[in-house]
Amino acid sequence: MLPSPVPADPGWDEDLTWLDRDPVTAAEFEASLDRLCELDEGPGEDEDDGNLEPFTPGELAEIREAAADELLAVNAATTGRRGPGQPGSARTFPGESSSRAAAFAPGMPLDVLPGCAQLAVAADAAAGDEDAFAGVSEAELIGVLCAWDRVEAHAAVRKLAAIAELARRNPSPEDAEFTADELAHALAESRARAESLIGMAQTLQTHLPGTRAGLLDGTISRYKAEIIARATALLDEDEARAAEDKVLDRAAG
Repeated sequence: MLPSPVPADPGWDEDLTWLDRDPVTAAEFEASLDRLCELDEGPGEDEDDGNLEPFTPGELAEIREAAADELLAVNAATTGRRGPGQPGSARTFPGESSSRAAAFAPGMPLDVLPGCAQLAVAADAAAGDEDAFAGVSEAELIGVLCAWDRVEAHAAVRKLAAIAELARRNPSPEDAEFTADELAHALAESRARAESLIGMAQTLQTHLPGTRAGLLDGTISRYKAEIIARATALLDEDEARAAEDKVLDRAAG
């Protein structure tokens, strides 16, 4: 049995216990940042501070900026999921973001934009050269990540909409078999996978309109949509929609 990891600095953990409750106020955020910047225990008995020089104003500014980024990321992460209507994006932190991904910071415009092609373009640009995300804070980076999650869901449902239309144009049993073969060849997938995609596409159109809408704006991931579809597979349209209504809010969070 592996030993439990030991906290690197128990004092730090104790100092951040206030993050376990509701989102902090601006005053609390600033006070905690000041406490972190003031921490200076000095050298220990076995340490030589003869060659140590005080931090320059520039170095202190860099330390403060790094501490602010860390606290902002932790505070945003502890409030819940990010995105439109989600608790993690319910607050903004004015003046804390200035990079090319500033609009992805908590509560900023791109952080609350539903999944769409335009969001994909903005998220792609936020990466910068060689996907280095130069100058992007951790809170902004999480916003970009969540944006791609919404874009992924949006793209999935648009793909399934095209598959549903393909199946609609070939309704007879003979044509349906050909459609599955056609889709399998076009996507280089197995026939079983093609049939599964067709089934999912048709189910979203007829049985699960709420799940389809959630995928379209990115509030529900494709994985969660597939779970809902499997759980309602044996229900008729009315039963499936009634079951869907009971889980959609929780599935989004």
